[in-house]
Amino acid sequence: MKTLREDLRTLAEQAPTVDLAARAVQGARRRRANRMAVVTAVVLCVISGGGVALFQQVSPAPQILLAPPETTVLPLPGKGIGPVEQAYRPSCQGNSESCAKDAWRIVTREGDTYELAEAATGPLAVTADGRRVAYYSSKQRGIVVRDLASGRVWKSPLKQPEEDFAVEYTLRLSPSGLRFIVSGWGGRREPNKLVDVERKTVTDLARGWWPVSVSDGSGPVVLAKPYYRTSRVWVLGHDPITIQDFTYYYSALAPDGRTLARLGQTFDRNREPMVQLDGSIVVFDAIRGGGETRVPIAGLPEGVVPSKLGSWLNDTELTVLAGFQGGNEPASVVYAVNVRTGESRELFALRDGDSIVVPGLIR
Repeated sequence: MKTLREDLRTLAEQAPTVDLAARAVQGARRRRANRMAVVTAVVLCVISGGGVALFQQVSPAPQILLAPPETTVLPLPGKGIGPVEQAYRPSCQGNSESCAKDAWRIVTREGDTYELAEAATGPLAVTADGRRVAYYSSKQRGIVVRDLASGRVWKSPLKQPEEDFAVEYTLRLSPSGLRFIVSGWGGRREPNKLVDVERKTVTDLARGWWPVSVSDGSGPVVLAKPYYRTSRVWVLGHDPITIQDFTYYYSALAPDGRTLARLGQTFDRNREPMVQLDGSIVVFDAIRGGGETRVPIAGLPEGVVPSKLGSWLNDTELTVLAGFQGGNEPASVVYAVNVRTGESRELFALRDGDSIVVPGLIR
């Protein structure tokens, strides 16, 4: 069985790259060519005017130091911050240990970028509305939830060592962020816990089940477990159902409390990889099973394919992450897709960074 990390690594290998340095070099060459053209024109004017042609030595152009454009990054204020558009760690060229110490940055919908220095280790997640962030605090030895506008902070009743986040992990938030699942694989402890911050409760979940969706209060919790060619989806309090796809590509639970979506797939033994996303969304009943509706996604640029699903913006629209499969193309873009018609509309493009987090995205 492929792990989530392997699935994400496959997507990462397919992700586009943009060579900023190459673009800067091209720009520098154009500017230098323009300067030389001006100098040549001045010399020709002196000669054609009948004056004494003085061929002065032209000083070589100063060395051009190339550097990527800088983003102004300020420390995150205690309060008064608007909703988050996305969060990321800056691209890192060092080893995995040193890169893991880079603090998270959050980008607001207004375009401001802040560094959350307290969240230098472990996961970070953002509620679907972008108004609260949850992250691991080394000082508190646990997950904390922070309201960006008011500055209020809630501490998790679950204490965890940093080693829980030195392996594969997932942090899945409810809409308010005050109920979440934190899971880990590959380490010594492998936690799989449902945490209610307001009620100060911690509930153990069945091992091996991956968190898909968490509702506020006592609302539904959705888990999934892929098998060889199928997967099981379990809305706690009901019997698990079986779907005919091996997949991690789910949406959050719909507002009706029972509808779930996943990215459509095709299976072909003679192709590598045998399972490929087919550019559609499949909507199904997560409690009873069946009732599947498959809708092709329309309106994406040529060559762009969906790669992740997220939260519901309303009763019919989902957030969808999509991008080019390869080549020097623009970075991935977040879209809103109507699950009834398949029509899509662009929301925003992702920054260049590592471990990018989009509010409500299931990853």
